[in-house]
Parts: sequence; structure tokens; C-alpha cells
Amino acid sequence: MRTNGAGGTKIAHILFVEYHRAFRQSASYLMDQEPDLEVVSQAGSVADGRQRMAEGGIDAAIVDIPLPDEGAPEMVRDLHEANPSIPVLVMTTIEDREVHDGFLRAGASEVLAKGISFEEVLGAVRRLGGGRGDEG
Repeated sequence: MRTNGAGGTKIAHILFVEYHRAFRQSASYLMDQEPDLEVVSQAGSVADGRQRMAEGGIDAAIVDIPLPDEGAPEMVRDLHEANPSIPVLVMTTIEDREVHDGFLRAGASEVLAKGISFEEVLGAVRRLGGGRGDEG
């Protein structure tokens, strides 16, 4: 979390990994409108996500599964192992409990169904990232 200079609001810098570009860009734009959230990096595949992870500067990650290339659980594990303080929120349309459990074992902080509302996504990001958007 970083504090902005003006009002002291804590801002969570987010990596958003999502295959569908229009959805990723739209959701990122909406998150950026929130005073306490900012998507600072976007990726459309595991390979892109790994590159963005290496660049650093993030407080939380949202990883939308499935991705077009293999290795999403390993990417989540690598992100978690590189910096356990960075929460990883996995979103998926896959309803298999074993898949969800696999991501949790890999280090995801939470796995959510992709059919939830955008407000629920924001709530999860704030909860996991320690955001304080409900204060003041």
C-alpha cells in the first residue's frame, strides 16, 4: 500500500492478469476510479503476468483463470513465494472444487467465481490488500 501525498489515502497497486483485453481494460478503468485502488500493470497471459511480476511495484494481484497459456498455478505460486505479503485473488468460471483448492495451495489468498458482482470484486481486493476505501 502506498499513501498519496494529498489526502493520505492508502492506494493498493494492482497487477491484473486477464486474457480478454476489453474486459481487463474496462475493469481496470473502473478500479482506477476508486480512490484507494490503482491497476498499475496488466497482462493477458501467464508469460505476460510473469514479466509484470518481475517488474514489481504491486501490492496485490488479480488472476483470472483460464489463461491462454499453461502454468497459471505455477505463476500464482511464484508470485506468492517471491513476496508472501502480496495477496493473489484468483477469479474463475471453473466450478471444480479441486481446481480452487489447487490455487489456494499454490498461494492464492482467495478464489472467487467470475459471476460475482463488480462490487464484490472490489470488496475482495480491499479485504485482501488491506485497502481502507470505506473509511472517511
